[in-house]
Amino acid sequence: MNLDTKKVRGKGVSKVMKVFSNDPVNPEFSLTLKGTILEILETRPLQIKLQGLAGKPLEGTFEFNAGSPLDVEIVDVRTAGKGWITAAEPVVIEEGRSFELSLSASANSKPAVLREKLILDVKTSDGQDRSLEFNVQLDHRDRIVLQPKNNIKFMDKETRNLLNAGSKPIEKSILVTGGDPGVSFEVTEVNLDDRIQGAFTTRIQEVVAGKSYRVWITLSEYQSTPTVLGKMTIKTSDEIKKEISMWVMGQFPQKRQTAP
Repeated sequence: MNLDTKKVRGKGVSKVMKVFSNDPVNPEFSLTLKGTILEILETRPLQIKLQGLAGKPLEGTFEFNAGSPLDVEIVDVRTAGKGWITAAEPVVIEEGRSFELSLSASANSKPAVLREKLILDVKTSDGQDRSLEFNVQLDHRDRIVLQPKNNIKFMDKETRNLLNAGSKPIEKSILVTGGDPGVSFEVTEVNLDDRIQGAFTTRIQEVVAGKSYRVWITLSEYQSTPTVLGKMTIKTSDEIKKEISMWVMGQFPQKRQTAP
């Protein structure tokens, strides 16, 4: 049995395999192998992620600690990708055991999540030269972020319940937050276009003043058309991101007409 330690991360590893034998009573049985993978260098935080507003450079500082009894010397720091990130010289916190590394990424004009590989060439106390790969995520965020960011859909399997007497309205919500701690705003208004104004209603709930709001979309009545589709616009007090639009759709299964 072979285990590729580049693809399996984490200290606790468990693998189950089946063993077959010529024993007539127990011809097969399961064997669980448990072990611990010691990383040459571990990161804190565990995920290397640079995050900030689109249009501005990203920066972050991360700690690398020896995860095995082997002492480590960082010989070189480089990237294997499109060169989106730049690394400063590692700072030694504890000789052979702990290091601090500052990373930066150039600005991206539009919101996007990009990925890059960081490679540390190291020499360990057993005399081996090693190249260690770490994934780096670059999160260039919009000023105002919607969660979920997808369009809102009321599918027919949900809406058919509205045909039942005494059925409860169906509600869905979107969390509206700033893409960066420095962004302050208010959700001031929510508008539905004429195509869906009669089918849905909305309300705004303040979660954290100036930072986070929840917009609720409610469907109370069954509609006589198979599909209702239109745009919802969320207006904010932010000077740059003044409004955000998304689609709202409702599907309504129609009763089949039988011939007389």
